[in-house]
Amino acid sequence: MLWGGRLLSTADARPRSPLLAVRRFCLACQGDAPSAVRACADTACSLWPWRLPEAPKGPEAARAVLRAVRRQCLACAGSRAEVRSCAAREGCPLWRWRFGVRPQTYKAVRRRFFAPKPLRLL
Repeated sequence: MLWGGRLLSTADARPRSPLLAVRRFCLACQGDAPSAVRACADTACSLWPWRLPEAPKGPEAARAVLRAVRRQCLACAGSRAEVRSCAAREGCPLWRWRFGVRPQTYKAVRRRFFAPKPLRLL
């Protein structure tokens, strides 16, 4: 199936962008029926504006889709701690973006946070 000029298969291992992950999530939610995704009436869903190839574009669009993924993960899991410990790694296309940032950013921040700190003597 084509989406935005790209071949999109729900059998692919991991989506390469948050928009593709949202599309896959919406397809799974609607029974792998693209027509059902287009006709989705759940405007309360945080992913609703991002479900189609004609998703909003602009300077803040990249961050906005990540925030929408974060809101969806919080709604699904119920709390920040549950999002952090989410075990749906293989089953959920949104798993890589559940923290609301790109995986590379999360790894860099985590590495910096847990890096050895210089010892301060009084």
